[in-house]
Amino acid sequence: MMNSTADAVFWSVIMVVLWLLIVGGAGWVTVRMIRQSRRHPPVRLPSPLDILERRFAAGELTQEQFDDARARLREHELDI
Repeated sequence: MMNSTADAVFWSVIMVVLWLLIVGGAGWVTVRMIRQSRRHPPVRLPSPLDILERRFAAGELTQEQFDDARARLREHELDI
């Protein structure tokens, strides 16, 4: 009879330790993921106007083409 009580206590302690490891591990993984996402901010994609300005600066567009394209972009900004 003494043996079954000791076994029950042993398995109860083992179960508590396992649950603590599972919950602690999940918490650790969560904190780790949050910290890693803060280290690497999301990449900002260039806006269409940024791309247009770069192309104009690189000499791919004339002043007239740039002004026309910029005016069309601004028209679409007002539609949103």
